[in-house]
Amino acid sequence: MRNERKVRRRRSLLCLAVVATFVAVTTACGGGSASGELTSITLADGAQNLSAFNAPYDVFAKDRYWKESGFEVTPQFTQGGTQSVQLVASGKADVSVVGLSSALQVAAQSPSVKIIAITGGNIWQMAVPEQSAIRELADLKGKTIGVQALNTGQYLYNRAALEASGVDPDSDVEWLPIGTGAQAAAALDNGEVDALASYFGPLEVVGGLTRSPLRVLPTPLDDLDGSGAWIVNARVLEQHRDEIVEFMRGMSKTSIWAQQNPQAIIQSLWDTDPATKPRDVSDADAMASTVALVSAYWSKVINFGPEGMYGVLSDEAVEKAVHFHFDKGIVEGELDIAESIDLSVARDAADYDVEGIRAAAGQGNAP
Repeated sequence: MRNERKVRRRRSLLCLAVVATFVAVTTACGGGSASGELTSITLADGAQNLSAFNAPYDVFAKDRYWKESGFEVTPQFTQGGTQSVQLVASGKADVSVVGLSSALQVAAQSPSVKIIAITGGNIWQMAVPEQSAIRELADLKGKTIGVQALNTGQYLYNRAALEASGVDPDSDVEWLPIGTGAQAAAALDNGEVDALASYFGPLEVVGGLTRSPLRVLPTPLDDLDGSGAWIVNARVLEQHRDEIVEFMRGMSKTSIWAQQNPQAIIQSLWDTDPATKPRDVSDADAMASTVALVSAYWSKVINFGPEGMYGVLSDEAVEKAVHFHFDKGIVEGELDIAESIDLSVARDAADYDVEGIRAAAGQGNAP
């Protein structure tokens, strides 16, 4: 892609609440300098707490592959993707994994952030009770859709999906904030809402609390790659590119385990934080239920993408994803793709014995 290729969107659009002005970068949080090694890395995680969903990087890669590479990685839990990207932009954190919308928004506003990996696959979904007569998004005309809140990616992405399906997200449906977990399940059970706009992960949680299972509706978003992204402070990348490549290599190796041996990652989580293990069930049932809970999410964001490498999309897929976010009003501003997105980091990170890691994951042993 040529350096002059930019995506611009100037009109007033709905966007995620990312602060437009960032604190100037003064120092990086990592333990290295321009001439030294980067040994300490702060990872901002907007998940707010440790769970099975973020265990691949907050536990498994941290204690296995990153530790073997000499990195001391410290997860720093935040109040969401907005705060995470602000910390990376200001130099108060080194790296973060966030939704692609948050990554694009901060990259459009700050040269202090670089996008170094984009995960393939779509996580944003609409779901209805299994017995519902609603079979496709077009059937939602005249219906009420529940969503955690109206300032979330869940709302922005799913309203874009409705628009692409011929449904006016402003006049054809009603949106109702219903929170998460048991509160959202109750809204579905009592008929307060006809559908739930969410994403893999929370959908499984809510579906486990409703009286009947939830059924995911087909969505045009499934044809779009790019749900999540790894971002890095620009100064850290400039001064320590080799170390950041090695950091991403550890995540790439972990993505193999997430697909081939998710039980190993979950067990490492329980060993680290026993409170995250389901209670009052057998070990086998606890493992089976946890694997089922995370499998759909991990299959989209912690896997090898369509190019056969973790975090790598083709130039065409990147352009398609970026234009979608700007054209649908999910992100606003101006973005120079070549300046803001550098997937060569993820490509270089794919240079290792992939089959050796596959074999190790199959056997449950680290090579």
